[in-house]
Amino acid sequence: MANLPSQHPTLSIHLSDLTLTPLITSSSSPSHLESLTSLTSSALSSQTAAQRAHLGRPQRIMVEYPDAGAVVLQSYLDPRESPPADRNGSAGPMHRNDGSGDDGAAMRSDDAVPVLVGVVVAGSSDDAWEARRAAARLERVGREFQKEWVAQGAERSADGGGPE
Repeated sequence: MANLPSQHPTLSIHLSDLTLTPLITSSSSPSHLESLTSLTSSALSSQTAAQRAHLGRPQRIMVEYPDAGAVVLQSYLDPRESPPADRNGSAGPMHRNDGSGDDGAAMRSDDAVPVLVGVVVAGSSDDAWEARRAAARLERVGREFQKEWVAQGAERSADGGGPE
């Protein structure tokens, strides 16, 4: 999982939660991390704008710049959306508590599965195909993180509600 950035050295790759905490990043310097965090924040603003325009919740947004410029892919991994079933057919909807009181599950808020945002940046449109592949892989990794959070939450619930 963590080697995803090294598999795509020409791309900038970033996966974070809504608090902008990076889970995976290819940033090599504080300024690069700041740029990727800013793009993530912008992705969240774009998602909010789409929802306010009654366009629903986007799964992905792609931004292409003119003259074979950069390509930015933004992916939204919302646990309220049902991911496709895995090979064993054993995936189900993942729930989170967003404060609305309608989380659909009995998980405590500290066990909630966060929304994740993935950002992949290619320096030119020539790398758009590689950026799409990397974004798809980043989404799979993000879903795996979310599944792990669900499993940990279920484990804690089964053990009596959490750490003492």
